[in-house]
Amino acid sequence: MTSEGSDAYYRNLFEHLGMAVIATDADFNIRVWNAAAARVFGAGSTSMKGTPIISIVPQDRRRAAERMLKRAVREGETIQFEFHHRDTQGVQRELAGTIAPVCLLSGERAGASICVRDITRHVALQSELSETRKMASLGEMAGSIAHHFNNILGGAVTSLDFARSSDDPAIQTRVLDQMGDAIQRAVTLVNGMLAFAEGDRRAEDQSDFTETVAALADEIERETAESGIVFRLTMPELPVIPVAGVQVATVFRNIVRNAIEAMPDGGKLDIDVSNDGTSLIILFEDTGCGLDEATKSRIFEPFWTTKGTMAAGAVAATGLGLAIAHGLVHMMDGTITVTSEVGKGSCFRVTLPLPKRFRQRETARGRFD
Repeated sequence: MTSEGSDAYYRNLFEHLGMAVIATDADFNIRVWNAAAARVFGAGSTSMKGTPIISIVPQDRRRAAERMLKRAVREGETIQFEFHHRDTQGVQRELAGTIAPVCLLSGERAGASICVRDITRHVALQSELSETRKMASLGEMAGSIAHHFNNILGGAVTSLDFARSSDDPAIQTRVLDQMGDAIQRAVTLVNGMLAFAEGDRRAEDQSDFTETVAALADEIERETAESGIVFRLTMPELPVIPVAGVQVATVFRNIVRNAIEAMPDGGKLDIDVSNDGTSLIILFEDTGCGLDEATKSRIFEPFWTTKGTMAAGAVAATGLGLAIAHGLVHMMDGTITVTSEVGKGSCFRVTLPLPKRFRQRETARGRFD
């Protein structure tokens, strides 16, 4: 193929690609704009050449797009970027762009390229799938709630009928005690659901993170000692960092309770606190029975448990402990994940963002500059 034929081949290939391809100069003004870009953005290459590439990005995403473009050229990175755009019919489309540097034969970075795909249908399908999963989860949750309350109330009604047929004060007293226990289990269940759905509204108190964890450590040490578990807390010296004390305490207690239950024959529980200058990172590592892949995928689902049912009287077996921890962590704009291996234990990782005034570089001793 001749050089002229080769140029024509690649030009034709470029024009008929199934995605929009745009390239800019070093000032991020458009130099290249193919036919697919014209279809996606409703403007031909003649009118777009020489205009700032940022003009195709919605106003609320322009600052982020500018940073990505500069980083691509400065550091040679390839970056994914999503944004929305209204087509010529006024329909909002969801677009995904891949930003990459444009390099000359000398290696100099002369601008940036953006390959844009229309992912509107993909986003819609993902949304439909998410909604389907949500409805299925709600159905399972409703069934679990009904199951728990049916067992609790059914037992109370049976006991009440038995007491009515007896004139023995001792029997009546015993039945009243049983009904009190059943009502308390129902209250625990409802409070757990409220904490999962709305977060603990008592958690608006602000406490020092170090003091909160130190107090919890004393409590955890007593509980683990009773279960034959060796407990260790590692935490650097930190400044006074305000956190929602009740929320943090609830997260710690629920994760620790889960770890203790995973080590019925004893073991080790390590809690390691660190920070990366933007977030507090808390690792809860146990040497318990571990989780298989199926269990890990459902570990944060409400009412999902491997420890029996509420009807049996085990308050900790509602399947809400880790679901509540998950909900509270996300209320604090943090994350919670788990890694585990059957027979080798589990590690829950909780990250909590630091207040803005504390988001600084750490020194080697763990203090903030």
